[in-house]
Amino acid sequence: MAHKEASKVTEHDSLTGSISELSSDGHLGSPQPIARAMARDDSIIHMGTENDQLSKISVDNNNEKDGTIRFVAPADLRAQEATDKKPDGAYAWMVIFACFISLMLSIGINDAYGVYQQHYQLNEFPNETATLISWIGTVQFLVMCVGGILSGFLCEHFDTRMLNAVGAVIMGASFIGGSFCKSINGLMVTQGILYGLGASFPFVAGTSIPTQWFTKRRGLATGIALSGSGIGGMWMTSATQALIESLGRPWAMRVTGIVSLVAVLAVSPWMRVRLVPSKAEHIIDWNLLRDVRFAMFLMAVVFAVAAYFGPFYQIPSYSVVVLHKSESWGSNMDTLMNGLSVIGRLAVGFLSDLTGPLNLLILNTLLAIFSLLVLWVPFESVGTLFAVDILFGFGIGGIVSVIPVVAAQIFGLARLPSIIGLLFIGYFAGGLLGVPPMSALLDNVGHRTNYTSSIWYMGMLPVCSLIFLIAMRMMITRKLAVKV
Repeated sequence: MAHKEASKVTEHDSLTGSISELSSDGHLGSPQPIARAMARDDSIIHMGTENDQLSKISVDNNNEKDGTIRFVAPADLRAQEATDKKPDGAYAWMVIFACFISLMLSIGINDAYGVYQQHYQLNEFPNETATLISWIGTVQFLVMCVGGILSGFLCEHFDTRMLNAVGAVIMGASFIGGSFCKSINGLMVTQGILYGLGASFPFVAGTSIPTQWFTKRRGLATGIALSGSGIGGMWMTSATQALIESLGRPWAMRVTGIVSLVAVLAVSPWMRVRLVPSKAEHIIDWNLLRDVRFAMFLMAVVFAVAAYFGPFYQIPSYSVVVLHKSESWGSNMDTLMNGLSVIGRLAVGFLSDLTGPLNLLILNTLLAIFSLLVLWVPFESVGTLFAVDILFGFGIGGIVSVIPVVAAQIFGLARLPSIIGLLFIGYFAGGLLGVPPMSALLDNVGHRTNYTSSIWYMGMLPVCSLIFLIAMRMMITRKLAVKV
């Protein structure tokens, strides 16, 4: 076990007033008034009187003098420190850098699949349907999500540095193996299943670890770490297109495999958690699903993830088929969208500390809706597509960046890896709900030339996400001028 050194249980450093005692099963006991309860992590300050047995998390909507609702999860009060390294210091920023690199490769390569889809669809497998070809990238993401459920559990019980290194080896081997495949079935196994399995380890670790290492500027630090996926998607998209054009698809995959193997292995020594649960937990904390707030959040994540990949996968071919641009021009549009997603991640990371992560999640979802339904649906022009690229890229980048911050704030830090693992069930459902139906609409309704039905579908997905987010926020508080 990686966390044998964990010996010290995080307790309250200072306590003014009184706090509900924890019962043996980890639930809060009878509630008592709390004037101020400060944990070792200063940003997890809970002011509340409400006993929430289902989620094991209390929230007080009546004490909002500073305009902020704060939460505390009992699992955080029982958490063990897995290292003597302190939060907010130089080591914490090294962890952020390691998460940045790990996400840059694991998610960046997945984001660049639109280039492969365009190549397969127009060159290597022109007689196959767009739906079948899209399943390679979809399977890649779905396996990443299924593997993420197990990875979240493993990250709480084994050394995340070792798990990250194992993921690096599988990622590299999958793309090198895929370079020798000349059929969709072979690519489905290597580029799809094996890569998704390997990437699940750095994906979970890189997403959940950053919030544990910061008590101040948590949103900013998380935004910087998660911006790695956008930056990876940005340069990997251009690099993949350039490699395919100059060396051919097989060598493009070999180079990608070697780079991912070396880079993710190099940063694995810094991929470590700071807090772990004080006792063995289930792989998935199903009790969370009994909390209506979490159920709302999970459904919002499902529809947000469903909307995420549509533009990345379809804009390259849309540029060629509808706007009559070159293949490289289409891949450059993906590069632009990834670049704007980086800015969105960083901006939301900074602003979430000021305005509240859930509030920003709602605003970014509105931006994604506007870009797809108001701009892309009625207009078929280069200028409009640039606007869609910019607004959707910024909005969706902020959405994926702030999801783990919302989860950490409302549902707890210590169990965040397994909470993220539970959210991966939502990611899995979103992956099935997203690109495959969009591609089927393109094939069967648009006959591979008319993208209108597909765009309408992907635009309604964030609308559904917005409905659940607003319902969740109203359950927490109905006051608008409050940081949540």
